[in-house]
Amino acid sequence: METGLLIFGMLVAGLAFGSAARFLIPGPQRFTLAETTLIGIAGAGVGSVLVSLIADAQSIGDLGLASILGGVGGSIIVLGIAEFVANKFRLRSDLLEPDISLTELLRTGESSTVEFKSTARWNLHTRERDDRIELAIARTVAGFLNADGGTLIIGVDDNGKPIGLSHDLSLMKEPDLDRYELWINDFLEVTLGKPALTFLSTRFVPVGDEQVVVIKVEPAAQPIFVNEPKGQRTADFYVRMGNSTRKLLTDEFATYRQSRWK
Repeated sequence: METGLLIFGMLVAGLAFGSAARFLIPGPQRFTLAETTLIGIAGAGVGSVLVSLIADAQSIGDLGLASILGGVGGSIIVLGIAEFVANKFRLRSDLLEPDISLTELLRTGESSTVEFKSTARWNLHTRERDDRIELAIARTVAGFLNADGGTLIIGVDDNGKPIGLSHDLSLMKEPDLDRYELWINDFLEVTLGKPALTFLSTRFVPVGDEQVVVIKVEPAAQPIFVNEPKGQRTADFYVRMGNSTRKLLTDEFATYRQSRWK
């Protein structure tokens, strides 16, 4: 029983130290919950060594605040090392070099199966979160789902130049790619429905010094409708036509459905 409580306490402390370190270090970090906990546990060990070098080893147990600060400081050190190693040896999938197909997509520009978005949430003109921009993401994905599929790339301008995800990440409690991906999935689940998610795959790819989001969309097996996340159910139908996404009226949808889903 005591052993179990001790292990539980170590995990809780590790998660707390690791989360604090991630909060204090700026920039996107892609570590799982388990990795964050391990970083915190290792950081607590490093912190105890740091405290022992400063204070009397016999009195460390009495230095509650010093121990906490040492644990956070040690976790920051361990997190920095882990981030350096992951970047240096490309140990994370999101740090893989962009493939030739993505480079070609950015070069050739938007088409019936490719769409560029500068942001998914942030209005670059008003410099604040914008519901209309978020809804445009759902409509674009729905358009691909209801047509021949396609690729939505977030974090590039209309010319395919990478501008990164810093604006969208600033809206997160922590500038974290995992949380950003979770938001994307949750938002599309609310606006498009759970079945739509089975036709999507999301990954983060570095392009130059910036990260972009690549959402690969497969053609849906049934019609996908868009509903505003905070409004009444509207069930709007969008389809990709050329290099734009169009809304079909009821009679237009009926005709399209007969030819698309026989």
